[in-house]
Amino acid sequence: MQQQPSALRDHVVCVRCAAALDLSGQELRCARCAQLYGWAGRIPLVLPRVDDHLSLWRQQLAALRLQGDHTLSAIESELESPGLTPNGLARLRALGHALREQLSNIADIVGPALGQGATEASGNLPRGIVEYIQFLYRDWSWEGAGNGENQRALAAVRDVLSPGALGRMLVLGAGACRLAYDLHRQCGATETAVVDIDPFLFVIAEAVIRGETVRLTEATANVQELSQVARAWDLSAPFGPLGAEHFHFFLANGLAPPFADGTFDTVVTPWFIDQVATDLPAFLTVLRRQLKAGGRWLNTGPLLYPVDTPLARRFSREEIFELAERAGFRIERWASESRPHLESPLNGRAKIEWILTFEASAVGEPQ
Repeated sequence: MQQQPSALRDHVVCVRCAAALDLSGQELRCARCAQLYGWAGRIPLVLPRVDDHLSLWRQQLAALRLQGDHTLSAIESELESPGLTPNGLARLRALGHALREQLSNIADIVGPALGQGATEASGNLPRGIVEYIQFLYRDWSWEGAGNGENQRALAAVRDVLSPGALGRMLVLGAGACRLAYDLHRQCGATETAVVDIDPFLFVIAEAVIRGETVRLTEATANVQELSQVARAWDLSAPFGPLGAEHFHFFLANGLAPPFADGTFDTVVTPWFIDQVATDLPAFLTVLRRQLKAGGRWLNTGPLLYPVDTPLARRFSREEIFELAERAGFRIERWASESRPHLESPLNGRAKIEWILTFEASAVGEPQ
């Protein structure tokens, strides 16, 4: 009888000692080294110092609420400004209402996943909401209003993709998860693991992919028309839900994924290698070890390095390809283009970004 392949969850390991990690119980603890992990709602939290992470995220959510209260108070004060026209009053009132809705939407879904604990606000707001919330709108709702960015992103990857199913796939820095969802649905993935460190995107994306409809309000302080102060979006998975037996979420460090070596047929890094992997050569070695021999690495995204990145590590395309070859990869196909990014149907604004997309095969061992 032919042996059936093991499930992806059988390949999850402790990030401290690399022993197999059992995800079936309520308590998530390594049987070898006793490292304790945890859960954020339905998502396993495979990070050391779990309590510290949960405490930080709760403090960030409290900081978000506090910032919202301060903003609402400022709007209330501005309503008393002399010389406001009736339309000016209407704009400020609409903005205050939209902000209340937005914060309530976020807290209602993310708060329960983070659980009870210290709620004193920290000094830092959650990046997943402050910097990246538009990814949720774009991935799961703007498409219905004519935004085609999801289709363009998928098409760019498929253009460099060699024939053959993706098999067991890992997506590092998956964010709001639409590209991972589309690749899983349309390119022959059997099981997919998505990894990110940000619960404010991930908890909402997980709810959407499991089949829930999540309402989020988008608001803009830069108002062109009174009818475009805000809009409530219903976020939903356009091609139906994906169950936990085939599409797995992990709150974990993408630079040290919690999986045994050789687990995956495909690893995808969307908008990841420039922002996260500050030591790119070391990361490429980790990435290569996650792949089976002959597996593939798919990358798509810009080369927008953090401002504190040394010039010597702001790698060009040619340097990235050279480093990939040293890590045991062969570049198969690549393309680059400038295209619109985050074009909101609410305010019509967008960015233009240069995107590098390529496929590389795992053909050797790291040098």
